[in-house]
Amino acid sequence: MGTDDDSQFIVPPPGIVPVPVEPEPIDAEPVEADDLITLPPGIIDSGTYRVAHERATKPEEPSEAPMFFPTAGIGLAPAAAPIAEPASQPVDDATRASVGRRRAPAWRLTLPDGAEVLVEQTTLVGRDPAHSDTWPEALLLPIADTGKTISKTHAALELTAGGQLVVHDLDSTNGVFLEYPGGDETVVDPGVPALVEHGAELSFGQFTVSVERS
Repeated sequence: MGTDDDSQFIVPPPGIVPVPVEPEPIDAEPVEADDLITLPPGIIDSGTYRVAHERATKPEEPSEAPMFFPTAGIGLAPAAAPIAEPASQPVDDATRASVGRRRAPAWRLTLPDGAEVLVEQTTLVGRDPAHSDTWPEALLLPIADTGKTISKTHAALELTAGGQLVVHDLDSTNGVFLEYPGGDETVVDPGVPALVEHGAELSFGQFTVSVERS
């Protein structure tokens, strides 16, 4: 080893291991506020360390929401009574009638075979009744008459707007007869309608029909 090497390195004797010496920490000088670099708005300094703050522990939520019942006491006003909902107002029948269409009362016919037929609108009665220009929307009520004592379109049972029942003889061959219990039989002339009351009996040819108001 030359002279130059001896002047730069110290070789320890054999068997002796040098102990490394840790450098003493150097205290950082305080940084003045003027020395800080302010970043432009919108730019986040991703290298900045966050200071850890202690966060309060969130209490566990109860399984059921608590209910409070205020009571009167010192410094507390009495608890207000619950407000009752207003009772429903009665329905005005007159107002309802102006909105909906009032249905006329029905009449019930009992035929000779015991069958019952409701008359809820004008009805044409006969062996084979057909529509007419006078009552284009009338219902048709055919009556089986093998003896052909009833005309094809024998009579009309007209239901007025007021709910009354009127019978018309439509120029039938054997006529229309109206009778009440304990009373005389009345002939219904063609072109002269007759008012039918509850409990009357109408005869078409050889068939008699009982009339009742339902």
